[in-house]
Amino acid sequence: MLGPVKGDEALAVFARHYSIDARRGTGGGPRAGLLEAVVRDFARLPYENISKIIKSAGESPAGSFRLPLEVVTDHVEKGFGGTCFSLTFLLERMLASMGYNCRKVMAHMHMGENVHCLVVVDLEGRRYMIDPGYALYEVIPLPDRGRTSAPCPHAVVEVSVDVDGNYNLHTADAAGRKWRYRFRDAPVSDEEFETHWRESFDMPTLRNVCLGRITERGHLYLRKDYFKFASPEDIVKRRFKRGIDRVIEEEFGIDRKWVGMAWDVLEARRK
Repeated sequence: MLGPVKGDEALAVFARHYSIDARRGTGGGPRAGLLEAVVRDFARLPYENISKIIKSAGESPAGSFRLPLEVVTDHVEKGFGGTCFSLTFLLERMLASMGYNCRKVMAHMHMGENVHCLVVVDLEGRRYMIDPGYALYEVIPLPDRGRTSAPCPHAVVEVSVDVDGNYNLHTADAAGRKWRYRFRDAPVSDEEFETHWRESFDMPTLRNVCLGRITERGHLYLRKDYFKFASPEDIVKRRFKRGIDRVIEEEFGIDRKWVGMAWDVLEARRK
């Protein structure tokens, strides 16, 4: 299913919306500056499962996949973004259309194996990771040994490599240093990626509305009625008894009518 999907149409819509000259990534070879510019604009797509919840209602998981053109169009028209699978697949397909040598890789978290994914790019003799699903929109170099760190708006991100060739990602913010996930620079086929994507529809993360977004001030995170703002200097937490749809509309740019539709789907499933 995923193999024939290309990123050309999605790239055209994305480039037009954000005024990017995507042709600079072809012909003479990919450029680091263009990659950083694309990733910077890609950061405007929030992590959100509202679109996934709505589309998954009454459909099989495979039929609920939001593919590149749909994700970009939904972002332009509705303010949607996506979850790690749809965002990673979109970014990988777009970068490939621009001439970048890139690949999808799977990651393991506390909740299980192959539950997260990201993109690795080869550029000018080095390898870089980009993780839109975890709201890490910096182009972070992968160390050949030891560790490297990158300052982000909400935390310092540290990537280290162990003796087995696994990369471990930690974040350090006002709450301390935490391990987030582990991955290998091993490309995953479209078939295997599709399998893990399908399995994600049964994960607990789809039982409540969840969103995340990077701003210049820090990282915004919302799940159910819990809201958190994180920066390197401060952590602010709050629970909302009402008005969470307004918060989503104001902080994430998604109309509250879509929030209501997602809540209706979740409520129907619980019944």
